[in-house]
Amino acid sequence: MGCDGGTIPRRDELVRQKKKAEVKDKNAANMAKWRHCTLKHDSLKRPIVVDSHGLLYNKDAILEYLLDRMQFEHGPSYIKKLKDVKELQLTENPSFKLNHNDLGNEYLDVYSSPFICPLTGLEMNGKYKFCAVWTCGCVLSDRALRSVNNNNNTTDEKLSCPKCGEEYSSNDDIIILNPENEDIILMEERQQRLNANQKKNGSTKRKLHDLEEDTNGKKIKIDSTAVTDVPSSSSTTVTNKNISTNKVNTTKIISTNKSTNGKTSIQQDSTKSDLYKSLFTTSDAAKKKEQNKAHWITYNPLYY
Repeated sequence: MGCDGGTIPRRDELVRQKKKAEVKDKNAANMAKWRHCTLKHDSLKRPIVVDSHGLLYNKDAILEYLLDRMQFEHGPSYIKKLKDVKELQLTENPSFKLNHNDLGNEYLDVYSSPFICPLTGLEMNGKYKFCAVWTCGCVLSDRALRSVNNNNNTTDEKLSCPKCGEEYSSNDDIIILNPENEDIILMEERQQRLNANQKKNGSTKRKLHDLEEDTNGKKIKIDSTAVTDVPSSSSTTVTNKNISTNKVNTTKIISTNKSTNGKTSIQQDSTKSDLYKSLFTTSDAAKKKEQNKAHWITYNPLYY
């Protein structure tokens, strides 16, 4: 009852070992990424779209998110319109069979995927890296893109899609689907580069809009450094305007000088009375008084 007979403790009762960190199941992670929508976690069904970070969504889920953002707590804040996502052109896997292993008496192939690469035949299941071309939406494996680019031996940034033939940029139009580790950094750098280019284009457009004026159906740049084809009549009007403004400025300066001179010569003003003029040191009475005044050494206030 009261442990009077003694006890023999075991090792696991005396020594407490650290618990091992839980290891994420790769199969479950692949199933979640490559077969389910990132936003609503439903199974992916056509039409499927991808964002600038390489995450996959159902297009219906994105439309619901754009219509009512308050419904989703952890929605992608960088998706503000439908142009921020791209619909994917996927190639179906003819050997894929949807397994309904409800009873558990069938083998469930986790790595079987409903979509494959049209060139190499690799399944889009997370084992291999897949990329999407933003301009056309075609989905290809990274191995296929690298082999096609190496065969072309072109140093230009503009390349043609091996599936549909549409041109794309090798730096900005390639999106890695479900990126991991270093690929996430590449996608972030790509997004920063695109944002910087958009800001530059927007600033240049604003400057051009501010520098241009429509006169008589022709655009004239106000910038003095810029040189444009302007008719002679418009140029003469511009010079005449400049000359007139210069004349107005000079007349203003002369008038201000005259007004200042008039303020100093109060004794010559005919509108002022003699009594008012005698208050100032410039009057004749004040000047005579200064002449009769003794020197500061011989000055005596009692006899003055």
